[in-house]
Amino acid sequence: MVVLLLALAACKDHPAGELDIYGQAVANNDRSWADRRRDKLRKPDRVLRFSGLQPGMTVVDLMGGGGYYAELMSYVVGPSGKVILQNNKLFLQFSTEEMEKRLRNNRLPNVERLDSQFSDFELPVGVDLIFLGLSYHDIYIERSDPVKTTSREEFFPQVWEALQPGGRVLVIDHAAKPGTGIETTEALHRIAEDFAIADWQEAGFTFLGSLDVLRNPDDDHTLRMREDAIRGKTDRFVLLFEKPAAESAEE
Repeated sequence: MVVLLLALAACKDHPAGELDIYGQAVANNDRSWADRRRDKLRKPDRVLRFSGLQPGMTVVDLMGGGGYYAELMSYVVGPSGKVILQNNKLFLQFSTEEMEKRLRNNRLPNVERLDSQFSDFELPVGVDLIFLGLSYHDIYIERSDPVKTTSREEFFPQVWEALQPGGRVLVIDHAAKPGTGIETTEALHRIAEDFAIADWQEAGFTFLGSLDVLRNPDDDHTLRMREDAIRGKTDRFVLLFEKPAAESAEE
């Protein structure tokens, strides 16, 4: 009963018995209790609905960690779709145990594990959606291990090449103070929303809009995202971009 109430609360846009594919994914009985506890703060049905994910699609959960979203997306795309759960050395150091438990014994048969590095994500081509949950800011953090470090010049072309024309990118990240760009990214693991929009547009993507369900007006953007006072409750932006369906013809 508690599980059912949690699922219905997360999917309040749709009355009981009338859940759409996103609400059904959240309400799936195979989900763990640990994942369900995260739903209240992550509002995954709202986020995935906004992304436009549909059955049969191929989606990459890029730097997807333990696979919380990958599992939900696997239920949405169904047996005719595919989810690629990608992680690199940076993310595997804290997500391997959770991910392997989630995928054990072919539990999610339409989810493929991909371990690859910043220098070559090894992504397939023709992807419908790339999902970046709280990991976009990491391309602007320099680390002592060069394998854990990348640049926008290395990152964006790989995302572009993987997406089919008209393919989308959904970006969730911890918000920094407007106008600060990446000034506090290394120290606080935050990035400014206005910078992010301009950054993706400069890389050639069309900005489709934003979703405000993960905003927290009580977050003053001064704390590192992992500090106890704000962990899991940061002010987060959700942005949606699209690779143009066709290149503009040269005059």
